[in-house]
Amino acid sequence: MAYKCHVLVVGCGLSGLASALALAQTGHRVTVFERSSKLQEIGAGIHLSPNATRMLQHWGVLEEVLKYADRPEAATFRSYRGDVLSQSPPVSDPRLVNKAPYIVIHRAALLRALLSGTRKHKIEVRLGSDVKEIDFSKPSLRLSTGEVHEADVILGADGERSRCRGILLGHADPPYSPGDVVYQISVPIADITEDHPAWDLKKRSSVNFWMGSGGHAVSYLIQHDMLNVVLVYAEGGSGKVIYGPQRADLEEFRSKISDWDPVLHELINVEGSVCTKWTLFQIHEPKQWRHESGRFVLIGDAAHAILPCLAQGAAQAFEDAGVLGGIFSQSVGRDQIPDALRVFEEVRKPRASDVRHRTLDQKAMFALADGPDQEKRDAKLRAGADHELFKWLWEYDAVESGREAWKNFTKTHENGVKPPRWYRRDKRIIHPSSAATLE
Repeated sequence: MAYKCHVLVVGCGLSGLASALALAQTGHRVTVFERSSKLQEIGAGIHLSPNATRMLQHWGVLEEVLKYADRPEAATFRSYRGDVLSQSPPVSDPRLVNKAPYIVIHRAALLRALLSGTRKHKIEVRLGSDVKEIDFSKPSLRLSTGEVHEADVILGADGERSRCRGILLGHADPPYSPGDVVYQISVPIADITEDHPAWDLKKRSSVNFWMGSGGHAVSYLIQHDMLNVVLVYAEGGSGKVIYGPQRADLEEFRSKISDWDPVLHELINVEGSVCTKWTLFQIHEPKQWRHESGRFVLIGDAAHAILPCLAQGAAQAFEDAGVLGGIFSQSVGRDQIPDALRVFEEVRKPRASDVRHRTLDQKAMFALADGPDQEKRDAKLRAGADHELFKWLWEYDAVESGREAWKNFTKTHENGVKPPRWYRRDKRIIHPSSAATLE
């Protein structure tokens, strides 16, 4: 009989819940610890491309998610003046979205849908549980109350401002701001009538990009009654750092796009529109996600926080969960867990890093000022040069990737077991104490 692990997950955001579902679905016992006493997701809308919704299908929660989601019929890239350059991203291309859809959804609704799966799989979610210490060798974690919880595996899924990452590294590792901010405007659509300039943005569900000097804007329908408008803009390092959404003045938003498409201005002029603003953060890529003991690994934004310029933040967290689920759906003995986590990192780290760097390239491409580089970009978009990028992103099946990687590993290692790097030939364990704290 295959060994069933007890897994502790630190963090109850999208990454933590997705990983909990992926592992519990294959019969493992999962407990999730969340520092906050109440679950909440900041921001508003979120895009889930087929590589993400394919995971939701695997975990049996896609139908629940679709109750609250919109499926865009079209997408367009526009210049900041409003000129249509490309019908892209290919959100309705049957070659890419036929088996797994491209959707947009409110973050809170997505979180609720994932939580519905935790009840089905008897995943224990412990709110108000502040993790203060991780002992990597047992492994175990200690809460601020003094409670100690032991398990077979610990996953650090506590986001870009991860305390787990700091404990793993042995020093605080806060995210940093390169000077980018997000303006988000919720626009009620009830009063957008056929004679309104933004009618085309309302009449069908679509994703619309505007690209201009210093940043880009995107609009899409969420909750069936609201257009979500987001501007990612490079303000530089002189701006105030804002942790999480705070109310902002619409005039501040308008000042960033003063010479942009009049339709975009008319859209944000709709009565009842509300503007918020926050700072975008990045993290320094950890050289290694795992602890050498082989019982702990970082996942999601704690390992590879990604800017929202390719709609891949949640998707990459779901891919992490999918690969973990694919590996641990097979026969993994307790003494093979270090190997399983090493295989996980070998599968996921290169792709997540590649996606992160492609996202940075996309951000720079979106923000080009008028000139030769912008003209080359526009010509490539008109020619459909970005199709291969989306094909590479969206056709990936993380569960199958995890399964295949573990099968290949067990084929090439006697009994599927390879001693960890810290295990010497003379059989003596030489690594230092694995307990660490970070206040």
